[in-house]
Amino acid sequence: MLRSAYGHSQAVIASTLRMFGGLPTVELEDAAIVSSALDLSEAGMDFADALHLRKSAHCAGLATFDRSFLKAARAAGYDGVQEA
Repeated sequence: MLRSAYGHSQAVIASTLRMFGGLPTVELEDAAIVSSALDLSEAGMDFADALHLRKSAHCAGLATFDRSFLKAARAAGYDGVQEA
């Protein structure tokens, strides 16, 4: 939404989310996972896809119907993602 409707870049969105997450009144579930998802997002992957990818890191694999996600995940070195 921030990108498509408001035209903000991935870098600006990731930076803003990092600042928001660093506020003393904000508590993130799995902050390390969110941070690594933001890293992937800054490298060009959709944030929601990056978060799903990082949350599934402990799984034996991840299946998706989304070919663009599959391509981005493999480009980022996550070979455990398979096409469903």
